[in-house]
Order: sequence, then structure tokens, then C-alpha cells
Amino acid sequence: MRAFSSMIKSRHHRLTLWFFDLYFRWKMKFHFRDIEIKGDKVDPGRPVLLLQNHFSWWDGYWTFYLSKRFFKKKFHVMMLEEQLKKHMFISRCGAFSVKKKSKDLLESLHYALQIIQKPDNLLCLFVQGKIQSQYLSKIKFEKGASWLLNKSKSEIQVFFCVALVDYFSKPKPILRFYLKRYEGEESIKELEAAYNSFRNSSIKKQEE
Repeated sequence: MRAFSSMIKSRHHRLTLWFFDLYFRWKMKFHFRDIEIKGDKVDPGRPVLLLQNHFSWWDGYWTFYLSKRFFKKKFHVMMLEEQLKKHMFISRCGAFSVKKKSKDLLESLHYALQIIQKPDNLLCLFVQGKIQSQYLSKIKFEKGASWLLNKSKSEIQVFFCVALVDYFSKPKPILRFYLKRYEGEESIKELEAAYNSFRNSSIKKQEE
């Protein structure tokens, strides 16, 4: 048995959460001219696993915004350890660490599994595992989401999230979140195919 774990666990500090919410609501209003959420209804009695694209510095803050304003759940997000160590205050809002390609990876997955057993919780996974361009033709999934869904014994709501930003003819962009409940198979192949299909349809709606 390992005597020591380097994993950073999530905490929810009331004052930090209050400041985090207030500061980033102001910051988002300053940087975006409009914020729109288009999505399926949420069952308040079931936990949420949110699978989201990852293309910007903003992504974690956007998920926090969605968890509070749309899902009305307690925010949790899996974050690379090297990034979380640079911004440790985020652990006080619900972030916890993962160290890919190490023995600590399984510990982080089991910790995530505990989170999504509770109906009041939302867990966000950035499915790519790293920041990539929003212009990729296809998003490739890491294996974590499929592992969690196969191991979980609770009735989880799986939501896809596609965040898109467009300026059009204005100096400030519009931020749109497209959200869809997924009820298909739990294999990595099926999840990836369904997410990319939804992403493509969201981009088409954005073009319109």
C-alpha cells in the first residue's frame, strides 16, 4: 500500500466560491457581449457527468458558470496536476488533480467515481485531456469518461457540452453553449462518435 498520495483533492470553500462566482461573472460580461445556453432539461435528482471540449483558458470557468446557472449542481472538474499546482485556489472551488501516465491516474479516477455517486454533484471532464484548437475536424476522446460510466452504479446524466465563440461584426464575441443529454452506449468509440456528431450539428447551428 502506498503511504503517500500527491493527488490534490477538491474542496468547496464558501468565501472562495462567492468571490470566484462574482469575479468571473463580471469578467465574462466584460469580455463577451452575450452568453447563450441551448440545451436539454436536467433531472435535479441525478448527478451530471459533463463532457466538454477544451480549446481555451476560459473552459474551466465556463463549466463553473454552467454548473451554477444551468445545472444547479456542485461543481467538480478534473484538472492536470501541473496546471492545478499553478492555480491552487481552484481546488477550493471543486478542482482536483490528475497525473496522466502515472500510477496516480487510477486514484484520480476512483476519486471521480465517488463524486458522481452523489445526486447533487456535477463532474466535468475535458474529453481531449488537453487544450487543442477549436478548429479540429474531429475530437479524440481520452478513456476516462468510458471508464467512469462502466464502473459507476448510480444513474448518471451524461451531457455533452460544445462551447463556441464568434465575433461576427462586433468587437466583442458571442459565447454559446450547446448542451445535449446522451443516452447511448458507454464505450469510448460510441461516446466519441456521438460527441463529434453533436459538435458538427452545433457548428452548423452556429453558422446559421
